[in-house]
Amino acid sequence: MSTSRAGPTSLSFLDVIACAFGAIVLLILILPIGEEAKEEPESVDFGATGRLYVAIDIVDEEIKALSQELQTNQDLLVSIESEAISIEDTTEQAKQAVQQTITQLDAVHTQQSALAATAAILSKPAPQTPEPQEVESELSGIPVDSEYLAFVVDTSGSMQAIWDHVIKEMERFWLLYPDIKGFQIMNDNGHYLSRIGSGRWIPDSTIARKAALHKMKSWYSFSNSSPAEGIVEAIGDLYRDDIKMAIVVVGDEYSGGSFTTLLDQIDRKVRSRSVKSDSLRIHALGFWNMVGGSGNRFGMLMRALTARYDGAFVAIESNPMFSVPSPLPSIIPSINIPWP
Repeated sequence: MSTSRAGPTSLSFLDVIACAFGAIVLLILILPIGEEAKEEPESVDFGATGRLYVAIDIVDEEIKALSQELQTNQDLLVSIESEAISIEDTTEQAKQAVQQTITQLDAVHTQQSALAATAAILSKPAPQTPEPQEVESELSGIPVDSEYLAFVVDTSGSMQAIWDHVIKEMERFWLLYPDIKGFQIMNDNGHYLSRIGSGRWIPDSTIARKAALHKMKSWYSFSNSSPAEGIVEAIGDLYRDDIKMAIVVVGDEYSGGSFTTLLDQIDRKVRSRSVKSDSLRIHALGFWNMVGGSGNRFGMLMRALTARYDGAFVAIESNPMFSVPSPLPSIIPSINIPWP
């Protein structure tokens, strides 16, 4: 009896012990022990993280806004610079237009004064003398019966120094021939202003005159300040026996040798071309630019040359500060006056 009681009791106790042992093993397996134990992660503050992302988005938007503002300012700067360049161009064009208008106005005034002076001269009654062909006067005027004009112009450095004045005086002299048929311009070495018209007459017109004078403003050609070559070239290339031709020598000095040598050279060319006595005149415009020396020699040579070929020598003051205000009358009384 005692054994049967002890048996069930012992079995129950072993069951309890086994269960307890199993629970302990289970706890050991479940719970980390020693180095393998991991701390429980701390709780995350999701509110702070969200605020950080919002701040990043705000900064991104500000960067975009600033970039757009920067691009707008750059475009505005480019536009302002373009407008500034346009204003400068417009200002320069306006200045050029004003200068051109002033130049044209001066030309009109010059032409008006020249025409008025010419009209006054033509309106004077002719002198009543028994033999007017024998009357010689240094103030008798310039013969303007030629049909063609050939300018032989000194293009040396001394003339270039007063080049604008030279062109202006040539234009004034040219006004004395309103109805010529043709013209040419070459330098004293015989080099033409325009190679297209070399050896041929350019038909005269207001437009052709203006074009030639405008081209002269930028004309640079070698010159030895001796008109012999140019005169000989003009007679050889341009003279014909059925025309009346005038050569206008324009210069301020003569650097050549003997006067006789130059005059003989021109005479030989005239004879070789069988020039008629009444079909060629040689005039001269002398600029008082080389005081003494070669300047005086030019004046003396031109007086002899123009007298030999029925022309007129016109002495012109080269310094505008000493010019007589009325343009053409300052030329007409200067014909064949003693060279300064």
